[in-house]
Amino acid sequence: MTDQDNNNLLNNVVISMAHSLLQYIAEAAAWVQISAEGLEEQVRVLAARQRQDVSELADLLIEREYSIDFGTYPTEYTDLQFLSLEKLMSSLRHGQASVVGEISDTLAVLKEVGDSEAVQMLSAIEIREQEIATALQELSSELQATA
Repeated sequence: MTDQDNNNLLNNVVISMAHSLLQYIAEAAAWVQISAEGLEEQVRVLAARQRQDVSELADLLIEREYSIDFGTYPTEYTDLQFLSLEKLMSSLRHGQASVVGEISDTLAVLKEVGDSEAVQMLSAIEIREQEIATALQELSSELQATA
């Protein structure tokens, strides 16, 4: 694999995180009961943490003089307007699991080809994104308790 191939893989991770369902829901502001408004804020905090990971990875690509493609949201997300956070939580958890899976797959390839700089950064991002997945699971349980 070439450096360009490595950077393409990293860019795919950027797209996956930058346009994840978590990011979409944070922008779209899903409906929540008044008693669960704090949980909605926690989702926004998780999305902000994910944006930090996007920024960190984008900075690496910029240092490598790679032209970043941030992608777009999938069109199927538009069908998720005006839904409750509770109804979206399963999809959010699944979407975050996909993000973590893509990071893990990319990390395995980059380890194999010896891109140590990217491996170090992506390893830290993988941990943080897994923490977001765990937090979404906990939020899901809290939402069910308020329903």
